Amino acid sequence: MNFKRILTLSFLLIAAFSFAYAGQPTTSDAAPDNTEDYCDHAEFEALFNVRGSDLITKAKDFIGTPYRYGHSSPSGFDCSGFTSYIYKCLNISLGRSSRDQWKQGLSVNKAEIQVGDLVFFGSNKHNIGHVGIVCEVSDDGTFKFIHSSCSHGVTISDSEDGYYSHRYRGARRILEGSFVS
Repeated sequence: MNFKRILTLSFLLIAAFSFAYAGQPTTSDAAPDNTEDYCDHAEFEALFNVRGSDLITKAKDFIGTPYRYGHSSPSGFDCSGFTSYIYKCLNISLGRSSRDQWKQGLSVNKAEIQVGDLVFFGSNKHNIGHVGIVCEVSDDGTFKFIHSSCSHGVTISDSEDGYYSHRYRGARRILEGSFVS
């Protein structure tokens, strides 16, 4: 008789847990905890499928576009407006300021920089004031980057140019597909 009681109690417990679990939302029904970290399907797909060379092809279309502080359109760009616009053209969202972009993606050592990585510059180690997109990497570790500069608008510069060589602060990788070797 004890066996029947244990079996009956076990059945009731299993049934109770099953009904309780059935009322819980599935992961597809649940809203994201933090909508700031949420990206739609197109952006998620782009993070894995867009190559650095795709970004550079698009970015080069804007060489010569004038610098315009606070702007992020083909009529004129500031540095972070340019990088966010280029990534957005390929369905990838970036923060609007260089400081916001500095917080995105993964940090990359200078020796591991790849085409499509964001590179950051500043007047001191605690200040991020400029951003560009790596468009070419040399075997010696130097690189060229496309960016919107105050004096030349959208242009390509060398990491060893006097102005930029002493102001380099780091690089960030946004494209997830670049993490896989």
